Amino acid sequence: MAKEPLIGSGGLALIRSAYPNLTPTEKRVADYCLQHPEETMYLSVTQLGERCGVGESTIIRFSQAVGFTGYQALKLSLAIELAGKQQREPMGTLPSDASMETLIERVTAMNVSALQDTSRMVHPRTLEKAADAIIKAKRLFFVGVGASGITAKDAQSRFLRIGMLAFCLSDAHHQLMVMAHLTKQDVCVAFSHSGSTKDAVDCVRLAKQNGAFTIAVTDAFKSPITEHADIVLLTSSAEDPLQGGSLRSKLAQVHMVDLLFAGVAHRLGREVIDLQKKTALSVVDRLY
Repeated sequence: MAKEPLIGSGGLALIRSAYPNLTPTEKRVADYCLQHPEETMYLSVTQLGERCGVGESTIIRFSQAVGFTGYQALKLSLAIELAGKQQREPMGTLPSDASMETLIERVTAMNVSALQDTSRMVHPRTLEKAADAIIKAKRLFFVGVGASGITAKDAQSRFLRIGMLAFCLSDAHHQLMVMAHLTKQDVCVAFSHSGSTKDAVDCVRLAKQNGAFTIAVTDAFKSPITEHADIVLLTSSAEDPLQGGSLRSKLAQVHMVDLLFAGVAHRLGREVIDLQKKTALSVVDRLY
């Protein structure tokens, strides 16, 4: 099954996502684009090659490696992105003498950035196809481990509220046991920030092998989990190895769950309101 386009207009976020899988020469181009995006969108392929010390063919391969049809498409994406926002200052570790006001501003900006960059990565047609698959599914299985397992649980809760048969699996053994019995009527949605979490990758591989429709929610444009997914929904939340499970990556994942839910609800129309009322009434006596 051919995959839908993976990108929206988030050129910088897409470059960061694909970075680990680029060749050394492609990484030189990526570094320049990330450090000088305003200059890059005005440079010809020859000029950028000269700045990076690589040939024109490398620029073309780099553009395609990060998900664009060519260098002009990459430049257009950068132009759209930069036109829609002011470049923020680097969001690294705060100095020890930083005020609480600065801390609040910096953390808020980082979290907002994760949401905005994720939104730019979403291709409307891809989201639409994912929503359609969920609506047609007999059963939904949300999988993830660690912090991503928490997102899977949240996703289960959202879709249970509109009457869908949704399951959350966070135990590695239980995940594989269930994946072994999936059918073409099922959808498996796997969450993995790195795209390289072995348990999540194995789930998607086994689910697809048994005919289920598979959706991967990940930060990594090219990663093991994307090789087995029918649809890839990219999130964007810069995270170094010491920040595993950070709130930014969780926000980006939950934002994607919200987009998926909204897409499904939009397709179902007014039927969703009746389903939500029925769900609310079922638990009303659980409150004081």
